[in-house]
Amino acid sequence: MSMKALPPNVQTPWWATRETRRFILFGVLGLAVIGVIIFDIGPKLTQRPTKVDKHDPNAFVPQPLTPGSSATVRFEGVLTKAKDGTPIDDQDEPYQYLIRSLSRMDAALVAKDAKTVEYKYYSKMPVEMRGETVKILALFLTSNPIRIDAAPGGVKFIHRTYLMDLRGDEGYVVDLLEAPPDLPQRALVAMDAVFLKLGSYESKRGTVQAPLFVGKSLRTVKERMADNPAVSLGGGTMLGIAVGALILMLALTSLMFRKSKPRGPAISFETLKS
Repeated sequence: MSMKALPPNVQTPWWATRETRRFILFGVLGLAVIGVIIFDIGPKLTQRPTKVDKHDPNAFVPQPLTPGSSATVRFEGVLTKAKDGTPIDDQDEPYQYLIRSLSRMDAALVAKDAKTVEYKYYSKMPVEMRGETVKILALFLTSNPIRIDAAPGGVKFIHRTYLMDLRGDEGYVVDLLEAPPDLPQRALVAMDAVFLKLGSYESKRGTVQAPLFVGKSLRTVKERMADNPAVSLGGGTMLGIAVGALILMLALTSLMFRKSKPRGPAISFETLKS
């Protein structure tokens, strides 16, 4: 039996049309985009930014004083007069001397000797830590100007800044010579400051102690994403891409079925064989 050409009014089966092939192609692409959003990009967008490693293996470890030894002399030994546990509002000689010294010191010189120190050493070894210049990386809470009556070094106001450590359960108090910028709570900030003493103050929990520092200024630290710093698209953008892919698939589906409607009289199987 010889093959005969199909009449011109015979409709191509829907699964063999160009529209169907396009639908399959764009459908596969759309599903791939949605899959990437759901299983790859989506989980990364929900991860919290990583601040920094909480433990630095190269951090400075103060050595305990042995019987007969004395602490390293810093700031001409004036800071040794500071007393731990006294109120942070005391503007005694060591406090004023430290403000005067830092006001005359270049910020680069302060940063040169700054060390990374674990938080626990401020309460465990305050005598050994007194006068050390340290690097502080913490979460900003609040800052208020406080008048310095004696104006040491011409400094009439300091900016008492309260910080929280990265674990969220310990605090710092830093008196800054320069006012910090307007910052939201829990902004990540860094600074170089000199440890003075364990100071006490009244809080909602009663009398608490926190390490008191004096520094020149603070700087903000840009947070990075935990796994992939290159991911910068927001959740709204991702949702828009997913919705757009679904709309495209629905539109192609509608077009496919509209194009697949018969455009002429149906041809029976018996007619094709004749």
